[in-house]
Amino acid sequence: MTRHVRVVRAIAGVLALLQLLYFILSWILPEATQLGPVAVTFSPRGMGEGAVTSLAPGLRWSGALCALPALLLLGYAFLRLDRMLRACAGGRMFALETVSHMKAFAASLLGALTLTVLEPALRVVVWRLVAGGPPRAVNVGVSSEELMLVLICALFFVVASMMHEARRLAEDNEGFV
Repeated sequence: MTRHVRVVRAIAGVLALLQLLYFILSWILPEATQLGPVAVTFSPRGMGEGAVTSLAPGLRWSGALCALPALLLLGYAFLRLDRMLRACAGGRMFALETVSHMKAFAASLLGALTLTVLEPALRVVVWRLVAGGPPRAVNVGVSSEELMLVLICALFFVVASMMHEARRLAEDNEGFV
């Protein structure tokens, strides 16, 4: 099991770094990058290619600030996942601490997903009301991948509840011996 935990921790670490890199490339360095014969562009959710480069610096930074809470909450989810995996590798699979890490991971991931879906609308409101930016349509959309992620988060809550119940049953059985 330790080997599998190491693999999942490595994958989670790579995904966390890729999310951070995507955030930086879409908000801070959105200009097209040439990678050999391929031109690569990154754009935030709800914005077309090259839309960030045409923004005034104040609008760009306020847009990045609107997207930052989702990124931070996702980072917290990865942190709790790492702690849960470390506890599992240490043989503490049914410990209350491990169950709480799993629940916090699922809740944080669900929260990050919610913030990601709402972020484009928040960005437009901030640009209209606070920064005096150009009027834009408010788009809120949910993809099938995001709906699957909601299902996976719900499954994590069920598994955490099963782990908690298994621990309770084990403690009850110890009292009979």
